[in-house]
Amino acid sequence: MSVAEKLSTTENSFGIDNVKSLQKVNEDVLFIHDLREVSNLSTIRMEYNTFVYCRGGRILVEIGGDTQIKVKPGQLLLVPAGKLVQPMMISADIDAHALLLTEKILKSALGNQLDIWNKAMYMKETYIVKETGWLEGVAEYSQKIFPNDKEPKLYNEMVFAFLRMLLLLLCEELMRSNTMFHSSDSSTIHDKVLFNQFLLHLSQQEQKRQKVSFYADKLNITPKYLSTITKRVSGKNPMRWITESVMDDCYRLLTSTDLSVKEISNRLGFPNSSFFGQYFRNEAGMTPMEYRTGHKRWS
Repeated sequence: MSVAEKLSTTENSFGIDNVKSLQKVNEDVLFIHDLREVSNLSTIRMEYNTFVYCRGGRILVEIGGDTQIKVKPGQLLLVPAGKLVQPMMISADIDAHALLLTEKILKSALGNQLDIWNKAMYMKETYIVKETGWLEGVAEYSQKIFPNDKEPKLYNEMVFAFLRMLLLLLCEELMRSNTMFHSSDSSTIHDKVLFNQFLLHLSQQEQKRQKVSFYADKLNITPKYLSTITKRVSGKNPMRWITESVMDDCYRLLTSTDLSVKEISNRLGFPNSSFFGQYFRNEAGMTPMEYRTGHKRWS
């Protein structure tokens, strides 16, 4: 089964099953030359980090169930893997293309700079890169490095080099425009490595609502130490990260599937639907059905 076929059969389909301009580099890299061909933008999720460059028109999306983002021409929309994206408005004159990368290729290309990406995406929630001097040029070049017909012999090496350059430029831009990177940071490289591993384990769990000790065991450290480094690196304790990740799954299943509240409760590992309803209400300020009803019009 191809990547496009695999995606089209999942509840998180990017709607790319019939996209003629889809370029599959390998299992880790997908490129869509023309976003107008995408038939269903109901969700952008699963294992892909998504980069959407808007050259013309307007896009309005909701990320994580509660944050509205406007994307204007010349801007780059960044969506980390695991984040629910709900389209609210895509103008008829949209001119945009999208790059989709797995966590594996993102980590490989960024190397030691992965912490910059994680800070910007998961802590600061920076989803837009505004017009810069290099963005248009890189976007133009991306149309050439992801050809639809003839591939050069060193194609994979060229693609990886391009991705590393793009991601490093993004990290540099995120650091320049974000005051959080200029503040004092007492965390060590070892702390950041463990924190990134914690986020990775969290993203890979189907039932994320686990005790802190569950994730600490996977890292071979104590729950107390995990709490210490997570707080030191991100300013939030691991339980807060777990809760936010659980809620991302709640939002996704409520808006992108027809599963009942009871079925969603069972899938996410809650003891019963009543407990799930109270948990959701405490975090979202409304019941699961109220949230689903309010977001149906964007499906």
